Amino acid sequence: MAGIPTQTGLEMREVGVDLYSPNWVVFQPNIVIDAKLGCLWHVYLKLEPLVTMIPDKNRLIDFLLLRKDSKKVILNVCRQALVPGQQCNLAIIAKVYDQLNQVYRTYLEGEQGAAQGAEGTVSPWPPGSNLPVVVDQSDMYTHVLTPVAEIKDVKYKFMVAVLVEYIRSLNHFSIPVQHFLYELVINTLVRHNRFYQLHQFLQYHVLSDSKPIACLLLSLESVYPPAHQLALDMLKRVTTANEEIIEVLLSKNQLLSALRFLRSVGGTDNASARKFLEAAKNTEDRMLFFTVYKFFEQRNLRLRGNPQFMPGEHCELYVKHFEDLFGAQSFAPMPQ
Repeated sequence: MAGIPTQTGLEMREVGVDLYSPNWVVFQPNIVIDAKLGCLWHVYLKLEPLVTMIPDKNRLIDFLLLRKDSKKVILNVCRQALVPGQQCNLAIIAKVYDQLNQVYRTYLEGEQGAAQGAEGTVSPWPPGSNLPVVVDQSDMYTHVLTPVAEIKDVKYKFMVAVLVEYIRSLNHFSIPVQHFLYELVINTLVRHNRFYQLHQFLQYHVLSDSKPIACLLLSLESVYPPAHQLALDMLKRVTTANEEIIEVLLSKNQLLSALRFLRSVGGTDNASARKFLEAAKNTEDRMLFFTVYKFFEQRNLRLRGNPQFMPGEHCELYVKHFEDLFGAQSFAPMPQ
């Protein structure tokens, strides 16, 4: 039944409507006109019921990606596929992630081209068409992966496999993986005391190197001591993390290692002598303080031809401390 206006237009009357009547004229994308009744309708799909009507998850995702305002339903489908009792096998899940990330990659390329303003850049989307539904890493992390990881009935092995599969898919489409996904993998393994597997993931670069991941590893030292060295190794591979490496070594009172690293990266000339001398003084190790002090004396002599510290370096306290410990005769001689 449908309500149509009367000739006066002041009231409505109900008439029977034959579905798919020969009087219908259909126009894309969703307009139906009944020429006999003089009615025009817009057709709208309710997407939620389709989730149960289309059992093939991959076909369902393909369908939903073409529908407007379907992101919420897509995320629900992805979440349900991981919940006990409704879990799909990893092959299906992997294909779903590839479907999502293929659209994601195309969208990123379009955005990159638009940002660069390159002449002749062709949009991947036909003119007048709806923009695609893009499910990015933040969407998956917030609405799918994190909520499922917090469900007690979800086996950790399955959860780790899902996370690794999603990371694989992102890498397959050359999409840079955000560090919060790696952190979720690490936290899942740590929560179940799977440190050996974590070690393997880091050793074989399943988890990519980054400063945030290295900092997370440093925080795990109390429960997994090798994490400290793993973090240092990662920071060394991140070529812009020299300052962080030195800070880590100083925090562990590994001053000689810090000085060796400083020398290896050519950072001696610009290093803060005060920072090292303060750390050496705090150890209350006389010979360590002596070694560090002499290191910077030699640095000063090489740079300026004078072993003394400049006033701007604010090392007067440590010069006095050195003199109290070893006497004035222990200072490097002034050049003639």
